[in-house]
Amino acid sequence: MTAPRVSQIDEFMTRIGRQRGMSLTTGFDVEFEFPSGSKFPASYYKNSKDVITMLCDEAQLPNVQSATGQLSGRYLGEAAVQYPHSRMFTDVGLGFLCDADMLPAKFLNHWYNFIYSEGEPMVTIDDYESVKGMSPRNRYRVNRLAYPDDCTCNVYIMKTEPDNYAANGRIPITYILENAYPYSIDAVPLSYGSSQITRVNVSLYYSRHTVIYGDIKSIKTGLTGVLLNSDFADDIPPSS
Repeated sequence: MTAPRVSQIDEFMTRIGRQRGMSLTTGFDVEFEFPSGSKFPASYYKNSKDVITMLCDEAQLPNVQSATGQLSGRYLGEAAVQYPHSRMFTDVGLGFLCDADMLPAKFLNHWYNFIYSEGEPMVTIDDYESVKGMSPRNRYRVNRLAYPDDCTCNVYIMKTEPDNYAANGRIPITYILENAYPYSIDAVPLSYGSSQITRVNVSLYYSRHTVIYGDIKSIKTGLTGVLLNSDFADDIPPSS
């Protein structure tokens, strides 16, 4: 005789509670870590790093893929068999909301221009006449690629979950993108009509990634009797 459905649901909810609830897509943090000896980033990024990181509102955990070859004739009557021989790493996209100073767009464009030795950003005060008085860079300038050690960084994409103290108090999994750099910055649409927050999207290439697993079940909450996920508060024993 099968158990009543109510009992099965209660058991499932209890087990989910022991797993510290369900994961939500709205919890993540992104950090850019440049090598200590790198000539990038500019000082304005170092001073505004927390703002740029906070404005990243869209990210993705990288996919994994294998390049394969074919092997035929191992056994009589067997068709071709696929076997893996190399790891493949595709691009990763990040989306940023822009503040009035357009900090994320400034950072990403300066990073991209730095790769091609475009120099420091051209700076002016923000009134119309000052901008109109600026001239483009030298039309005969050349572009020399920067060394990878100077223009690449490690990007930490951390999947976070809330705890009793912070919205990102637990980090069950982290991907470290190694030697990442922006290869594409999407066009930023501007138009009259209903006002919307300006967004900028960037695609990053990287050499490979490292995955770090966090053991959130071993973390002590510090507050006895408080659930970590209120969505599963019904009929779940409080976490210890």
